[in-house]
Amino acid sequence: MTTTTLMAWPYEAPGPTPAVRARVEERGGRFAHRAGLALFTGTADAMATAVDWQQSEQDEPATSLALHVAEVTYRADAPEPAAVGLVRGLAERGHPGDILATEVVRMLLPSPTPAEWSDELATSIGEPAQLVHVVLWPRNADPAPIRVVVAEDVALIRAGLVSLMRGDGFDVVGEAGDYDTLLTVVRATRPRLLITDVRMPPEQGDEGLRAASLLRTEQPGLSVLVLSQSVRASGAATLLTGQTSGLGYLLKERVTALDDFLDAARAVAAGRTVIDPLVTDELLTRHGRRDQLAALADRERSVLELMAQGLSNSAIADRLTLSARTVESHVRSIMTKLDLWEDPAGNRRVQAVIRWLDQS
Repeated sequence: MTTTTLMAWPYEAPGPTPAVRARVEERGGRFAHRAGLALFTGTADAMATAVDWQQSEQDEPATSLALHVAEVTYRADAPEPAAVGLVRGLAERGHPGDILATEVVRMLLPSPTPAEWSDELATSIGEPAQLVHVVLWPRNADPAPIRVVVAEDVALIRAGLVSLMRGDGFDVVGEAGDYDTLLTVVRATRPRLLITDVRMPPEQGDEGLRAASLLRTEQPGLSVLVLSQSVRASGAATLLTGQTSGLGYLLKERVTALDDFLDAARAVAAGRTVIDPLVTDELLTRHGRRDQLAALADRERSVLELMAQGLSNSAIADRLTLSARTVESHVRSIMTKLDLWEDPAGNRRVQAVIRWLDQS
């Protein structure tokens, strides 16, 4: 057995963005074969990563995090250790934005730079009971504006998008009207977010999608929001194959509420996933392994569609007039039926929609 610092987040919460995943690896951490868990050899490294994660999305935190230290042997072919169950349970008790830690973490890190301990006892958990403490992580007083490149071949539409985004505080660092310029500008400026049309010169085919896929390979931390003139389920499925965090796919004709569009842009830049409901419906009804789809009950399918649109459990509960506990039960059932419990991908909520797509 080795002493390991465990960092967990709820099963149903969005996983770490590519940028956070990179910080885990930089600090010697690794992701367990089951979703919702990272393992560190150093407690200070785990704490710093947890703070980085919450700071990266401080305007709208999407998950709670929990830390615990224990001597564990963690193998894919072995039952989950009790310490892992304990830290998972602690993560489930938190609220988005929380960092909770057991007493042993506090003993090892009496001064958890750059965070600090709250004097308030959060709760106790486990048998024997473990004291749990709240970590107060520093909020960025003036976060840097989101750097964005806008790619649209129609100059008037491109100018409108640029003006809209600059007016809302985005830092537009480049524009592009064709495939080659798009690649050159993004490579030179390395933005946090790319907004691109599907169709781009020179051939007015799927150059925007192809450029986005290529650039995501070159720059793993790049978030992409795709705007499409029509439902192109195959294009959406291709873009979403693999790492799904930090991706958006919206129909132009439905982007009529400017505030909603700006909210979607910020959500994608923060590492979340936003898919237009019409595209989601196309993905669900025309593609994929129908045996898995057929296994879902009607209510589970409704929950799954709303999950893919980026709605949280509470928002789904409001939309479907269900209790939060009922939605959580449906989500667990969906994950089970789609065999996603051991999927290491960061965003299982969207993987639940796309993993059984027929990419041929």
